[in-house]
Amino acid sequence: MGNSVRYFGVDTGGTFTDVVCVGPNGPSVHKLLSTPDNPSRAIVQGMSVLGADESSQLVHGTTVATNALLERAGARVGFITTVGFGDMLYIGRQNRPDLYALRVQTPNPLPSDTFELVERLDSGGNVVVAPTPAELERLRLWASESGCTAFAICLLHAYANPAHERMVARALEEAVPAAHISCSHEVLNAFREYERASTTSVNAFVGPVMSNYLRSLAESSPAAGIEIMQSNGGRCDLAFASRFPVQTVLSGPAGGVVGAMNAAQSAGMSRIITFDMGGTSTDVSLVDGQPTWTSEATVDGLPVGVPVIDIYTVGAGGGSIARQDRGGALRVGPESAGASPGPAAYGRGGDQPTVTDAHVVLGRIPPDRFLGGEMNLDVEAARAVVGKLAGELGESMEAVASGMLEIAEASMARAIKVISIERGHDPREFTLVSFGGAGGLHACSLAESLEIPTVLIPMAPGLLSAIGALASESVRVKSQAVLEQFDDWDADTTIAELAAEMAEFEGYALRFEVDLRYLGQSFEIAVPWSDDVVGEFGEAHERLYGYRSERPIEVVAMRAVANRPSPAPPIVWTPAEGGPTNTQNVWFGDWVEAVVVERSSITGSLVGPAIITEYSGTTVIPPGWTVSVVAGGHLEVRR
Repeated sequence: MGNSVRYFGVDTGGTFTDVVCVGPNGPSVHKLLSTPDNPSRAIVQGMSVLGADESSQLVHGTTVATNALLERAGARVGFITTVGFGDMLYIGRQNRPDLYALRVQTPNPLPSDTFELVERLDSGGNVVVAPTPAELERLRLWASESGCTAFAICLLHAYANPAHERMVARALEEAVPAAHISCSHEVLNAFREYERASTTSVNAFVGPVMSNYLRSLAESSPAAGIEIMQSNGGRCDLAFASRFPVQTVLSGPAGGVVGAMNAAQSAGMSRIITFDMGGTSTDVSLVDGQPTWTSEATVDGLPVGVPVIDIYTVGAGGGSIARQDRGGALRVGPESAGASPGPAAYGRGGDQPTVTDAHVVLGRIPPDRFLGGEMNLDVEAARAVVGKLAGELGESMEAVASGMLEIAEASMARAIKVISIERGHDPREFTLVSFGGAGGLHACSLAESLEIPTVLIPMAPGLLSAIGALASESVRVKSQAVLEQFDDWDADTTIAELAAEMAEFEGYALRFEVDLRYLGQSFEIAVPWSDDVVGEFGEAHERLYGYRSERPIEVVAMRAVANRPSPAPPIVWTPAEGGPTNTQNVWFGDWVEAVVVERSSITGSLVGPAIITEYSGTTVIPPGWTVSVVAGGHLEVRR
């Protein structure tokens, strides 16, 4: 591909769709309201505005799989498991999600029909009972009459020997040729039958929805090539995303982490906490040189065991709705006004007070500079809905608006503590990288509450997830269960077997990770494979749990990770002409006159109070904070 190719990064959120293009004339950006009924409409529209043609390449962060799960709007799944284990998805781990709740509410399992197959393997993968031809014929008859359009196969100990799952898959292909079939040994080749079954069922549940969406996107998009962001921060082709859509359930937020990491590296920072606040939610993650992966993610209470970037999400965004609860207290979120009707200030019929409306009431978002002036905010509509809530609570409008922001920030602070303090990290040793359309409105206040000394506002912060998608590497991951003591394990054989499986990815760099634990423990720690992997495991265990042990170490699994850099050229931002500067009153516990300045006008340093406006976001600089322009055009904000 030559220099004439246009590379597009797209992130579809609950409120806005962000489009970034790198082409012959440098970078260009566009932000437009999402089209939740068909996300591809906004994507195609945004790409067209930026000059997409048949040679264009697209990388897309998507919420289609996530939304299908949250709304339980996926396929009817046929769940096939070993006889005696049909209730696995309902029983789960029998954990109480809320220890003190008198009426425990567990997430609704995915709609499915269950078939118990007469077969059995032992823990070593040896055949105890093989499925007979008559049993497989019984399965074919059940599948053809079930009405299911997707099937999840999870047989006991299939991670040790996939032969029986392959037999079942062939029988299902004969019975229902058009069905989406998910085998647990391909989706999640690991022990722990409930997590493996849940992940495989999720894959089957969202499979037809994702396949149909990707087919529609490919047909309507002018792009010659389309790749999808995975939850692990890498990209994959459409065929892989259609077959394994569970790999995309945190697709959009993962792009944000990659974008934040790249921005921080260009500014000379490697230890960061990412803070991504959009219209419906806030996503936070910790990067200590590299993104942290986890295999213990849950989406709406359902375990998803594939490797994902360790991202913690709370329902606090610009569209989060405030209300008075039954006890008379102020509550904010997790319900959101979304893109339609959106906050009252959008002038699209919203009649509930949102976090964005609170900012407008407090003078923190100049109404004539939203989206670079492309969208004017309705101040009176925002004042009306916040004022109505203030009347119900018997407080002033400023007090209620400030309270809405404090409550939202308390949720965000708790989220950051989960991914830092609870993981053995001191947030004061990290830089808070703030992005998303609403991130800059809360970043300094949030950093102050957590004693984080430095905030980084990247270039185009409201578009960073799309920028991250564009910069992301192609990534493939394969894992192999081990379950042996470290001293007895033949590591070279496992590495050779995984390397052979990854041989198809020519031109990719290959690295390995290993999951270790002390013998007798229930949970493991992922450690990069090295000559001193035991020492690195001990350090990681001590950081997380405060001690090391002399007990033998057990190897749970090994992963091979192949990655290839993005073909898109790096984004180099051309300095924009300075915009208008004026002042307006902003609420910081009292009304204070603050300078309102376009980001492109900042060349040296700026002392708060100030409001910094730009196309993709607004940044609030409280009194006592100083802004400086650093390498890459990013803004460093310090107390």
